[in-house]
Amino acid sequence: MERRAPSMEQPFESLSDAVHALRTGAVGSRELVTAALADADALDPLLGVFVTRFPGQALAAARAADALPAGERGPLHGVPLAVKDNFAAAEGPVTAQSPAHDPGLWRGLDAPAVTRLRSAGAVVIGKTTMAEYAMGRPDPAHSFPVPRNPWDVERWTGGSSTGNGAGIAAGIFLGALGTDTSGSVRLPAALCGTTGLKPTHGLVPLDRCLPLSPSQDVAGPMAVSAADCGLLLSALTGRSYAPGTSEAGVRGLRIGVPYGLVDAPGVTGACRSAFAEALRVLTELGAETREFELPEFPSLLSVNATVMLGEAFAVHGARLAERWELHGRAFRRLAAAGAALGPGLVDRARLTGKTLTAALLDRMDGPGGVDVIATPTWPAGARPYHQEAAPGDELNLTAPWNATGLPALALPMGADGAGLPLSLQLVARPYAERTLLAAGAAYQRATAWHLRRATPDPATRPRPLPEPPPANGARETAADDLVTAALTAAGLTPDPADLTAVRATAHALLTSAHELTPAHPEPA
Repeated sequence: MERRAPSMEQPFESLSDAVHALRTGAVGSRELVTAALADADALDPLLGVFVTRFPGQALAAARAADALPAGERGPLHGVPLAVKDNFAAAEGPVTAQSPAHDPGLWRGLDAPAVTRLRSAGAVVIGKTTMAEYAMGRPDPAHSFPVPRNPWDVERWTGGSSTGNGAGIAAGIFLGALGTDTSGSVRLPAALCGTTGLKPTHGLVPLDRCLPLSPSQDVAGPMAVSAADCGLLLSALTGRSYAPGTSEAGVRGLRIGVPYGLVDAPGVTGACRSAFAEALRVLTELGAETREFELPEFPSLLSVNATVMLGEAFAVHGARLAERWELHGRAFRRLAAAGAALGPGLVDRARLTGKTLTAALLDRMDGPGGVDVIATPTWPAGARPYHQEAAPGDELNLTAPWNATGLPALALPMGADGAGLPLSLQLVARPYAERTLLAAGAAYQRATAWHLRRATPDPATRPRPLPEPPPANGARETAADDLVTAALTAAGLTPDPADLTAVRATAHALLTSAHELTPAHPEPA
């Protein structure tokens, strides 16, 4: 496997390498921050990585870091990092990539997660692009930067931590802070060929981070490697998660493989082959693989969608009613569909998720149990923006783990015939991040997929984004009347095209939510 050189100015392959060099004084923070800003100047107009950059403040912070004596240097001393633009950072406003958002919210303040990174010595160089309020896809009607995949700028980066995935893959920066509600750290990591960790729900603080679905939102690190993610998670939590350097990280590990999912329609042959090779490597390192069924998977997928859209409407519904046209079409059509659910269905979905998670953990701990579950992170390489179907139409292998709250790690595991990254997902019990990171680090010591760098040509001129695909305009039914009534009661007045799209999403959502109802009676 060929290793590509680091991107244009970045002199290190990984965050861990840069941190070591900075702490020993082999390189200065100002040198790395200057390199990151130079890469951003060259590549950002093409890749749409940043909403806002902070060159002056970042260079000042780098100079201060370089002036610190060696004994006062923190674990992330002087390293340039990026932050997703749903977190507060003192240098600039939170936009959530939405014209409807109030930019004065939390002005001049840091989110606690950002404060922890700074306390460890990191330098924040900017706020990165994202799906609007962390859901949906870019709207060509908006003036925000369009995130482009560095491996092929006509393709999607994955959502919603879009700029983080693109920026790390292109080598602009080596680590970033993102959020994950149905795959928003792991999916950009998968499609851009980087590493991303969704920690256990609640492990990393989400104060002063705009919510989407509070019971499922998770903050997590994105970087080149599992070792890098361990460094970042250590800073974010105040506990040590940095994996060691011995192969013991995977020896004796029991890995469960749900082959029914791996062989499901939509999983490409290239993805299956790369996944089989990844399992072979892990077995060679001393892990044991065994079949492990996931009968809960379809229901957990429904739980995630029901809870996410129900809570998204609860969080954003009032502003949607006031500023409907200012929101992007993808976001407003998804969030509005949550109005059709009602609190009873959402509550039952949450309870069902807890019941299914308990049953899953019992099986992991029982006879024939496993320490880790392995699947592909996504069933294919990145989809072209201009492909007729929307990105969300593919088999979602990430969302069920938000419904459980379990930690999950995405790791590069290969490439398809077009050279697009493919990704391995490892899932463990609550608070077993050390297990995941140790296994990921062992796998990455034996492979080099995570060290590939995309080398986009800054002179490329990609096609403009296509308009959102039209919704199915089937004849109206009584269910449509109920959805319309729910929207009206919420003060939402979508135009005909939006209404058709909202109805289509609401129908699918209500069908899957009602399939969960036998598990629990309706709450009082």
